Amino acid sequence: MMNLKKLNNNWRKAILLSACFVFTVSVLPSCKKKASTLGTQVLSVDELLKAGGTDTFQLKTYTIDEDSIPTDNQTYGTVGACHDPKFGVMNTSVYTQLSIEGKISLTGTLQQIDSVVLSLPYGGYYGKLTPQTFEVYELDDTLSINSTYYRSNTKPTTGPNLVDPSYATQTPNTTANVLVNNGTSTPDTLGPQLRLRLNNSLGQHFVEDAIAGNVAFNSTSDFLSSNYFKGIKINVANANPGPGSGGVLYFKMGNQECKLTVYFKLTDSNEQKNFSLRLNGSSAYFNHADIDHSGYHVADVLANPANGQTNFYAQCFGLWGAVDIPGLSNLSKKSLINNALLYLPIAYQTGNIYSPSQTITLVYKDNAGYNIVIQGSATTYDDNQKGFVVNLRSYIQDVAAGKLSNKAIYIIPSPNLFSSTADRLIFNGTSTSYKTKPKLVIKYTEFK
Repeated sequence: MMNLKKLNNNWRKAILLSACFVFTVSVLPSCKKKASTLGTQVLSVDELLKAGGTDTFQLKTYTIDEDSIPTDNQTYGTVGACHDPKFGVMNTSVYTQLSIEGKISLTGTLQQIDSVVLSLPYGGYYGKLTPQTFEVYELDDTLSINSTYYRSNTKPTTGPNLVDPSYATQTPNTTANVLVNNGTSTPDTLGPQLRLRLNNSLGQHFVEDAIAGNVAFNSTSDFLSSNYFKGIKINVANANPGPGSGGVLYFKMGNQECKLTVYFKLTDSNEQKNFSLRLNGSSAYFNHADIDHSGYHVADVLANPANGQTNFYAQCFGLWGAVDIPGLSNLSKKSLINNALLYLPIAYQTGNIYSPSQTITLVYKDNAGYNIVIQGSATTYDDNQKGFVVNLRSYIQDVAAGKLSNKAIYIIPSPNLFSSTADRLIFNGTSTSYKTKPKLVIKYTEFK
């Protein structure tokens, strides 16, 4: 077992509720006879259920609001507001540095700024592609690539919104290529991206300082270390869209097309020139997320365990599902766990735009307070089962043997993208109105 990267933070107080899991038991009395060691890959939940008698154990499931997971330098930058009809409003923004690649050397006099364009390549989205109004502000405080930032962190800004009002409100198109005039008869064809026209005064500031020989333009390291330009915040003005509208957009922050480009002409030539400030691996950035569950069942579950008998939840940027299995403490230390499958059915109708996370990982908290990945628990959504079937054999063996304490198990949606997407899951509880309920199926041998 190994530490889950960046998930070694303290838990908030857990909220507990009751549910039932099923154990299938195979007991052999002989201490000499060897039990089967076949893995769970050859047995389904249904096959295990048919393997023998069943015992019912009291268990507790709940949801925690986990807000201490780092959001800096993730796979995607997230911008947008989405009103999920089951979870409420998520409103995300990006704080990022900009940097140059090598030295920018200009001579002459600025004739005019043609345009200043911030381009953000799409990596996907969650929700609906409805119109959103984008804003960009200059940062008034520095970022550090060596610092850790969380969803609640912010940085102060200075000055007005930099986005040209005529380009501010756009309906994102995450699949259409973009044609860009490069000053020739044949435009460049670029991949799908959001393009925001910014105020020309920003470009004028950059070009005139580069011409004047400002040391910030000597190299990438000089630009970042000089704090000449601290960075930008990218957000939307429509912070609270109506139910079932809005979306959270994912941007490829390390992509070569993720940049701020200044197009200009100098007095010695009518040829259009340009240079770019990039949002790349040299630049620090973090995602900020405001999440409001008010008025939705998920808030009731967080506030009162009794409300969680029908469903419990997990959502990127904030919520982790959790399961306590008190009955595991009753397993004999002489038990050999042959198979152990945890079945977590979800509430989802195929085709719904608010699709479930496709992967989960389970962790537990060790005595030092670190969150440890449960071996073999990384699991992909099974559409045939309408849920997740998780292999817990190794973990339960260690609990039975006394190597691990029987503590809560936490369910992390989209673990590699937890701090850069809006993925979520609604798990069926033990009192769900749906046919399928959560269960843990164990086949084991108990030696004398």
